[in-house]
Amino acid sequence: MNETPLLLPAASCAAIAAGALTLLGGRTIRQQSTRDNTPVSLPAAMRMFRVPALLLAPFVSLLLSTGLEKRLTRTLDSLGIYPQITPSLWIAMRAVQSIAAATTMLLIAGSRSWVLVVLAATGGFMAAGLWLRSTFAHRERQVARELPAYLDLLTVCVEAGATLTAGVRLIVAQAPESPLRNYFDRVLREVRGGRSRAHAFVQVAELHGIDSLITLAQALAHAESAGMSLGQILRAQSEQRTAERFARAERLAMQAPVKMLGPLIFCIFPCTFIVLAVPIVVRMLEVFQT
Repeated sequence: MNETPLLLPAASCAAIAAGALTLLGGRTIRQQSTRDNTPVSLPAAMRMFRVPALLLAPFVSLLLSTGLEKRLTRTLDSLGIYPQITPSLWIAMRAVQSIAAATTMLLIAGSRSWVLVVLAATGGFMAAGLWLRSTFAHRERQVARELPAYLDLLTVCVEAGATLTAGVRLIVAQAPESPLRNYFDRVLREVRGGRSRAHAFVQVAELHGIDSLITLAQALAHAESAGMSLGQILRAQSEQRTAERFARAERLAMQAPVKMLGPLIFCIFPCTFIVLAVPIVVRMLEVFQT
């Protein structure tokens, strides 16, 4: 009777610690893969469930809707883990991870703590989705941060008399490894494969699903179809992306004081009060005892 109340806090602490370690490991792997320009690696907590998920994937594919499959395909492909990880396999891996989390919580807390089991199953299923969205958002921010410099380089190349394809080739050859460099590399491979330049820009941008790249591709396609100067379009796009970058930086700077309130209230203020109050309390006790 006395063991059950003790198991619930212990199980909750273990679940929180496991979730924190999983998120920390996934963030470290994501940052390392972004620096090395390798396709995004799945967290170890999900890679171990790939084999059992292969058995469940054919049944998941029967229930997967077409719209969801297209969205997942675009997201997985933009991160470089498709077709190794298909949408049906991705959903199956999330389901297996949810079952594993529920089973682990069941063994730790017992059958009486069904609420914790349900929470563990829900958390296990949602963890992969949160990782996917955070990884995609991280790459989108990186593209938005690097795009103005790439557009300036393209503008210089085009205004110097080179073609847009030559400028893209220069970026692919000289730029450091990054998701944006991969975008231009894929555009260049599409052009070499026989696709028109405007269509290649638009198709690859829609595949990546990043708004800034889609806007750039549509502007270039419209300029080529209308016979407009590509240099002016690139310069206008560069100025717009630079303005958006500064606006985003100002917005983050304005959000910083609000984000600091939590650590300030729950971490800094209590420590300050303890440091100030303890000597006063000790001195008062000494005075009252005498």
